[in-house]
Amino acid sequence: MPIATPRSLGRRRKRAPLWGSRDAFFTDAAVFILGAAGAYSVSLVGSFPGDEVLLIPMLPALLLVRGRRAFAHRYIWFYVLALAWLFGTVVGDFYHGSPFTSRIKGIARIVFFIVDFMALAILINNKARRMVVFALSIVVVMLFIARYFQGEFLTQWKFGLSSSVIIVALLGSSYFYSRRKYSVCLGISLALAALNLVYAFRSQVGILLISAALTIPVFEQGARSARGGERSSRNLFQLIILLVLAGGSGYLANQAFKFAANQGIFDEDVAAKFSTQSEGKLGVLFGGRPETLVAIQAIRDSPIIGHGSFAVDQRYLELKQDIQYEYGYTDVDTPEDIKDPAIPTHSHLTMAWVESGIFGGLFWMYILVLVIRAIFRVGLLRPSLAPLYCYLLVNFTWDILYSPFGNVNRIWGAYLIIMSYSLLNTPITESLSAPIQRRVPVHLRRPPGKSGVILDGRGRCWRAMRPLDRIRPVPQARQQM
Repeated sequence: MPIATPRSLGRRRKRAPLWGSRDAFFTDAAVFILGAAGAYSVSLVGSFPGDEVLLIPMLPALLLVRGRRAFAHRYIWFYVLALAWLFGTVVGDFYHGSPFTSRIKGIARIVFFIVDFMALAILINNKARRMVVFALSIVVVMLFIARYFQGEFLTQWKFGLSSSVIIVALLGSSYFYSRRKYSVCLGISLALAALNLVYAFRSQVGILLISAALTIPVFEQGARSARGGERSSRNLFQLIILLVLAGGSGYLANQAFKFAANQGIFDEDVAAKFSTQSEGKLGVLFGGRPETLVAIQAIRDSPIIGHGSFAVDQRYLELKQDIQYEYGYTDVDTPEDIKDPAIPTHSHLTMAWVESGIFGGLFWMYILVLVIRAIFRVGLLRPSLAPLYCYLLVNFTWDILYSPFGNVNRIWGAYLIIMSYSLLNTPITESLSAPIQRRVPVHLRRPPGKSGVILDGRGRCWRAMRPLDRIRPVPQARQQM
């Protein structure tokens, strides 16, 4: 009969395999396949991405096996506000008498968004590896999207190639970040920003500079043992500094674009477009997104009930043209002739509020605050994947404010919301981020013949963790052996 023998305290622990088990490997593969399926769409009442088609048979099995993960306590406000958004959509469509097709599409958009969230909450399960796997699936989808714009490289760069290159490059940057080679990480971010500047992708220049500024190691990670009042005042000071860095980076991005336009780096069409947008009375941001002011007016006209799903109203298209003409963004005061002109929104937040009323707006305001909190948490705690996390979350903030919501953006939004919850609610451990380093106290001594063990003044055993200079107490049972 074999006899169990204790393992030597000085022996190094074997490194865990890349995939802990066969089940973990298949779960990682399922996450990647689910994300990559968004490269294809199926046309039913509307356009459904392939990932949502896969989820129809997958979700019941996932809920049956690991359903508790999807209904963790930290997600309660997501579900409450998402269901309120759905309720507001139904009420708004009924009140305004929206067409049946528009009603089905509006309801399905929210229902599948919730379904996407539930499935990813179960599959990702707060694991950093699966966050990376899903990010790689986004790269695949973006490359497929870029294929649809053959012969138009600038359009391909904007709608696919840029995001693919950035995600892969920042994943590599995270490798150097975890090893504290911050100058290399900053160099990668600046190179990516310069590349997007050359190809006239203005929003990505700003997003890259802001995310790089937020991950610069301005603060030491010590002082976690400080008293509550000291810690809170210190965190407030750090948040103010991060806000200043983010604002300065956004200003720097705008100035860089102006400099590039004046130096003739862009072709004539791009330079003329930027010049027109920047010379308007409200600045370049409203010049690039004139739908914002139109959506705000539509919200003011019906703030509680909204206008219904995919609301059509010629007045708001005319208002958009009037605003552009009045504030110097165009020389034409006649709107385009568009069949069934939907109310211009071009934003997750304003779209939900315009169509579904106050409940849609409340949902996305909650998500906006959640994501911003997660961004600052990345800046304060600096996990190993900080360059990738920060870029994705800052980019998602831009999407909430200035990009339309639909199709594959639904599952991407669910993924980034789950990432935000993970950063805010999960302790900083090796499963999600960089380990917190602790110096070995000076008074600890190493007993002879025990290379991996240290004794303190009370005779307690501590194990030195390699390669980082961390320590942890050895369980009492081991001390007695």
